[in-house]
Amino acid sequence: MTSFIYNPALIRQKQLEVEFLSFFHGHGFDIIDLPVVETFDWPGMTEDDLRLMPQRESWVQNGTVHALRHDWTNAIVRYLHKYKIEAERAVYSGPVFHSGSETRQLGMEVFSESTSRQTEALSLMIGFMDEQMNDRPRTAVISHYALLPMILGEEKVADQAIRRALSQRSTSALRQLLGDHPLLDLIGDQPESQVHKLRSAFPEIRGVLGELTGWEETLREAGVEAVYPDITALPSQSYYDGVFIRLYGSGRTTPIASGGQYTARSKAFGMGIFY
Repeated sequence: MTSFIYNPALIRQKQLEVEFLSFFHGHGFDIIDLPVVETFDWPGMTEDDLRLMPQRESWVQNGTVHALRHDWTNAIVRYLHKYKIEAERAVYSGPVFHSGSETRQLGMEVFSESTSRQTEALSLMIGFMDEQMNDRPRTAVISHYALLPMILGEEKVADQAIRRALSQRSTSALRQLLGDHPLLDLIGDQPESQVHKLRSAFPEIRGVLGELTGWEETLREAGVEAVYPDITALPSQSYYDGVFIRLYGSGRTTPIASGGQYTARSKAFGMGIFY
């Protein structure tokens, strides 16, 4: 006879999903769900799709590529390109599969160019994490994907060797590739000094730095104790094109939530909690 063991952690996981969806629905977010199995047509696959395919759990059946959902924002962007969705704000929950492992996400998306609506949603998420999950973010790393193209130029940012050196934060490799570029002096500085020097060395990016300041104020008002800039951030996919934020809990070395601004059918902002 088969017996089942009561699993309180599983019950709490399901309760948390319902609480999260109900909380955001109560603030005017539409609840959305998408298939965990995505389908791809080889001729229509984008560069982002092809680049991510090695990380996906995928298979081919009857000439069609199938893959387990790799990322909720990616799935939503693909859905928005294919169908029309009227929602201005949406909330979701469910699993994602990445390089052979499964994690679960709670997330929200704001399909609006209004920065105030985007920052309001971010504050709501941090409030939920604090009150319902007892896991208030203590640290935030914030960046803007326009920074590096403005500092280095589009051609250098597209160079795979430079991108690899940036992702590895290898100053020796970057010095070989970039020479005595001012970026090299900034990487080793304290975050506060980086921003000050950026304003002086690259006056053309002051508008972008102003955007980051606004988001930093939102994070601090929501109770995040420390906010640090990351001037070497590179977008994982081409549609990410604005502010990007990673949230960390006390003593955590991996983010408990991340997200940022992107372009789907219009400007948008999304954040996902990993739990």
